[in-house]
Amino acid sequence: MIDRLVKIFRFAYAMAKRFVLLPFRKKGVWLVCERGTDARDNGYHMFRFLRTQHPEINVWYIITRDSADFDKVAQYGNVVIAGTLKHWILYISAEKILTAFEPHFCPSTSYAFYKYVKRKNNQKEVFLQHGVIGNDLPLYHRDRSSLDIFICGARPEFDFISSTFGYKNGEVRYTGLARFDALHNIETKRQFLIMPTYRKWFREMSEKEVVESRYVKLWQSFINNPNLARMAHENNVQVVFYPHQLMQQYVSLFTSPDSCITIADYRHFDVQPLLKESCMLVTDYSSVHFDFAYMEKPLVYYQFDEEEVFTKHVRRGYFDYRDTGFGEVVTTEEELLKVVEEYLKNNCSLKPFYRSRIEGFFPLHDTHNCERIFNEITR
Repeated sequence: MIDRLVKIFRFAYAMAKRFVLLPFRKKGVWLVCERGTDARDNGYHMFRFLRTQHPEINVWYIITRDSADFDKVAQYGNVVIAGTLKHWILYISAEKILTAFEPHFCPSTSYAFYKYVKRKNNQKEVFLQHGVIGNDLPLYHRDRSSLDIFICGARPEFDFISSTFGYKNGEVRYTGLARFDALHNIETKRQFLIMPTYRKWFREMSEKEVVESRYVKLWQSFINNPNLARMAHENNVQVVFYPHQLMQQYVSLFTSPDSCITIADYRHFDVQPLLKESCMLVTDYSSVHFDFAYMEKPLVYYQFDEEEVFTKHVRRGYFDYRDTGFGEVVTTEEELLKVVEEYLKNNCSLKPFYRSRIEGFFPLHDTHNCERIFNEITR
């Protein structure tokens, strides 16, 4: 069955190349994509940079028409609707693919088709990443991916991936992430952001089991703790609780009767503005803590299920939250409230100890990340 599909793909490709694709190939097509349904990450920032700073590049952004971000990215032109004939033509003719999530740029769900087109066209695939990697992610090891350039956002991350993931010399590049360009000259509000990440084991659980999980109960307990509301009112701070995108299907499970606590949903709130506006962050293991640290703002790690996470959710890498992290690690709600109150009383000032760690972690700290990525792609 697979052999037959491959033959069909080859025939279709040959016909398309002869009658349709040649004009596009001559134009040097670049495709940029994130999940295919949004424009909020490194793909969007890189696309905007290319459209505004390098109009000579024939670059296109892939996104669904019903995306909440469609108009935001469409203002730069060259948007192609995911799954359309134009998407297929551009994909098959593309020279370079820039993606934050592999392989959402491909209009087909067939891995054989994806591999065939990449090999036949000698496509260069650039992994812009979704966030700085702190753990070991076998999915992105060289023997399991087709990446040609692997962009890194931090020096220790670059060292770890270069030595551990199996890439050849020169395939991993330290440039900083594209979205880091937008994390300078920011204005913060009296806003305190809570942003826990997902747990893989939820995929195997029913909704009833998720509702009754320790994860939901403990985060719900924290955002409903009367002491949290008291601190927010006393310090004139708005609290925003934003679950990870994969947890957004369960966002209705989290509620708060207090006016100073907002439960944020994906369609109406964008992660990067929330991070930029907030004066403090509480997370567990989400990679957004790297972005927040990059902006040199205080954060706290609430890790009540540490052993389970590093057994069932992800494999440990080079990053140790206690030894190299950018904030306090707590395991109980009582500890968390105590640390939060301390930061609020001190006007959310970053402690010098953590500032020093941040500076060592991000030696590249400027607004030239997209430019460096472009130079790496074109050299």
